[in-house]
Amino acid sequence: MNTLAARITHKEQVEPLHLLRCAVGTQSMTMLSLQIEPTLNVGMHVILSVKSTDIMLSRHGDVSLSVGNRLQARVTGVRNGTLLSSITLDVEGMALESIMTLQASLQLELHVNDAVTVLIKESDIALC
Repeated sequence: MNTLAARITHKEQVEPLHLLRCAVGTQSMTMLSLQIEPTLNVGMHVILSVKSTDIMLSRHGDVSLSVGNRLQARVTGVRNGTLLSSITLDVEGMALESIMTLQASLQLELHVNDAVTVLIKESDIALC
């Protein structure tokens, strides 16, 4: 499981949904959830988590997709296996791992130090 240190910048509730916007370093992420602790408030520090298989990558950040979270990152490692690839990333000094098919990794032609955009759906983020 990947984790990111964040600070809540916005909190909104429309039953039964909760929306949290968080600062991750100088970047922003949005989390959508059915339940959050009522004690969470703007300004609080939280840890966001996301599964490695829920992290998508793009070499072209301006792609039109229905994915709201787009973080700029740098590739720190590429490990291609027989079926899957593990791509390690640096987002503002925090390490993430994206697991994808080998075919997707080869198609992206990722190399260490490449700049990429990390794409994560709002509903794929959880609080630790």
